[in-house]
Amino acid sequence: MWESTGYGQTNRGLVRPTNQDTFLVDNRHRLWAVADGMGGHAGGDVASRLVMESLAEFAPTLAQTPSAPNTDEEERLTLILTTMAQQAHASILAHADRHPPLRGMGTTLVMAHLLPLPTPRLLVLNVGDSRAYLLRAETLTQLTRDHTLIEEQVRDGRLTPAQAARHPDRHVLTRAMGIGAHVESDLFSFDLLPGDLLLLCSDGLTKMLTDERILHTVLPHRNHPSLATRTLIETALDAGGIDNVTAVVCPITEIPDQANIH
Repeated sequence: MWESTGYGQTNRGLVRPTNQDTFLVDNRHRLWAVADGMGGHAGGDVASRLVMESLAEFAPTLAQTPSAPNTDEEERLTLILTTMAQQAHASILAHADRHPPLRGMGTTLVMAHLLPLPTPRLLVLNVGDSRAYLLRAETLTQLTRDHTLIEEQVRDGRLTPAQAARHPDRHVLTRAMGIGAHVESDLFSFDLLPGDLLLLCSDGLTKMLTDERILHTVLPHRNHPSLATRTLIETALDAGGIDNVTAVVCPITEIPDQANIH
């Protein structure tokens, strides 16, 4: 058996007048998410809140019994997560239609779901540049790919990572929830090991802290998710806190089978 109890925290930061970040921690359905409203668009806070409300509403579908007995569980839940993202996208568009001043609002989204399988497996979906990381032993790995103009140029070989880190357009998104008629998301799956730790965050964290600094900030608190999130946010604020910052941390632990304990 596997235990996965996540904890999330968000902060307005030291510069922004409002907080357009939101997060979801639904440990019951093993669903965690972060959304970062687009600061340059009217209603970014509304867009991110609508996404979290939509995900929370449809989270119970992740626990439904499959209608066909031989349904592949990962394939079924992949479809559900993708559908949940589409429904959240549609909720933003519908709200904007009812409130014309909010047309054009958008948000990023990163969400993760732990499959209820004998061996833990993680599904991660993202749109935009909010990220998912996996901490295993003493190594931090980015699980998602940023949907930004500059990241695409790095993948195409037109910019080096060092050039991208200093580029003035490095945070210009190429995908976002609520923008356009349809949303295009990436979905990844990963096998997990006991002791792994999942981190979801907005770019308010990654603007302030390198991956190396995130690693060394989380490591001492890997078994205490509330302390890990608080320390990450405090460290980002100490580094300047120029944006809203949000972190969700979830350790993956194995619960011994009591029948095998003598």
